[in-house]
Amino acid sequence: MARLVVMGGGVSGHTAATFAKKWLGSKHEVVVVTPNSLWNWIPSNIWVGVGEMKKEDVTFALAPIYKKAGIDFRQAKAISIHPEGNASGDKPYITIEYTSKEKEGQKEELTYDYLINATGPKLNFAATPGLGDANGIGEHTVSVCTADHAVHASHELHKVFQKAKTKNKKF
Repeated sequence: MARLVVMGGGVSGHTAATFAKKWLGSKHEVVVVTPNSLWNWIPSNIWVGVGEMKKEDVTFALAPIYKKAGIDFRQAKAISIHPEGNASGDKPYITIEYTSKEKEGQKEELTYDYLINATGPKLNFAATPGLGDANGIGEHTVSVCTADHAVHASHELHKVFQKAKTKNKKF
């Protein structure tokens, strides 16, 4: 039995894991490692940002989906990749750090036979002064990159509409 580890549970990672499990069946193990408990359909975040949808409309819990599909779900972030193994063996592994409330901060070495890196982008709004903080939320910036960003964008857009309704047209 081989173990396929998929780092990332976004559009690419989720798609890779679900198809791999379908094609490989129960003879092989598929493990998804992602720091998020929710999956987010990012293309619809714009509708959250303009107030037409809610965060709950564009997200769903990953654990029950993966359980039903027979996929091992680890709510954790991958912090290092060791394709050569270590001093005690040549089996490749990744080091993960759990982000779930039950295991938060615990680290584990997760071995693999095959690895898919589908972690997606690391947003860094704070790298540009004035653009935003580490969460991507700034005084002069709105984003729909994540569901939480889209909720913030919706609130900011609502403020603009409220100002437009007043006599003070300064933005």
